[in-house]
Amino acid sequence: MPSMLDSFLPRPHLRERERVAVVADPPKAWDTIRHLDAYRLGFTRALFALRQLPDVLADRLATTTTEPGPHHTLDDFTQKGGDFQMLKEEPGHGFVVGAVGRFWQPHLEFQHLAPGDSFAGFDVPGFGKIVWGLSVEKRRSGGSWVTFELRVGTTDPASEAAFDRYWALIAPFSLAIRKAVLGLVEKELDPIDVSRVALPGDLIIPAKYSKTDGTVIEARVEDVWPWLVQLGCQRAGWYAIDAFDNGGRPSADTLHPEWQSLAEGDLIAAVPDGSSHLGVLMLEPNRALVLGSPSLRKKGPPTKEREAPFKLTWAFVLEPIGDEACWLATRVRADFEPGFDFGVKYGWEALAHLVMQRAQLAHLKTRAEQMTLRA
Repeated sequence: MPSMLDSFLPRPHLRERERVAVVADPPKAWDTIRHLDAYRLGFTRALFALRQLPDVLADRLATTTTEPGPHHTLDDFTQKGGDFQMLKEEPGHGFVVGAVGRFWQPHLEFQHLAPGDSFAGFDVPGFGKIVWGLSVEKRRSGGSWVTFELRVGTTDPASEAAFDRYWALIAPFSLAIRKAVLGLVEKELDPIDVSRVALPGDLIIPAKYSKTDGTVIEARVEDVWPWLVQLGCQRAGWYAIDAFDNGGRPSADTLHPEWQSLAEGDLIAAVPDGSSHLGVLMLEPNRALVLGSPSLRKKGPPTKEREAPFKLTWAFVLEPIGDEACWLATRVRADFEPGFDFGVKYGWEALAHLVMQRAQLAHLKTRAEQMTLRA
């Protein structure tokens, strides 16, 4: 479904999202985020106190006192007469909180809207609008996705410039708070151990070595899949470190129709000169692409190349997160005869793959998200 924040700030100046996967089912995840106490995190309390220091000092000079409460739940944050208001709540799914103000000033200044005033329609020059929310989505393979989304907009160019200067200073602290809150959610609801999640291709070979990685991509499954289909040397490249795995040729930064045809049994060049290949062992459109040792294919053209003394599978699996994002998981599995000679000869390749895999995931994420923004 579209983001709940779209109704209040559909074209923000700033939008940031963080997501975590947890073992708990959606009802339990919803109950946790709805009643989460941010003040359980000493780190978060310290950052809130630092941001409110000018207001506290002003109160003390005026002989009044501002004492923090013993807790800071959503109801505390949006209490009647406060600076932030609850804009929308969908029990069981998520909520949106918002405020209008000049956040970039040392002394926090908020514009309190009268009942019935439109948050989305507020356009008085000199202000910024901030909305944030937490939401829960069911995971296809069990558990839940919890998303923390932040959006900021301004009402005129001068305010936008002032906010940008402010954000350059405060952005790391804002991210730290969001990460800390989601970390508390993970602690309460148990994070998903991706290495233990069954993926397509797991049953092709028994594995003495297995390594799983992954990343959230803010693009739909069907927008990420074409980038996977065109993988390979003499094609789009591996999107990793081209100097090492693609002969220095830059990996494609656009989609190429001529590389979108792929089927089980096909061979993909693994190295730039085409002397070594990976076979397409499994292909489920918009879900899973599993590459591996050519001899593991059930069909396809023969290959006379000499294979490495181990069997290998390399899976790319997409899982939707709502209608706007997805999780891309990768897993390498290898079956081999252990021994000192094998470890010396191929151990460095496993280490290099870890580095290359992280680069590949980061570059795939950038390409898919940038294309989504341009669309």
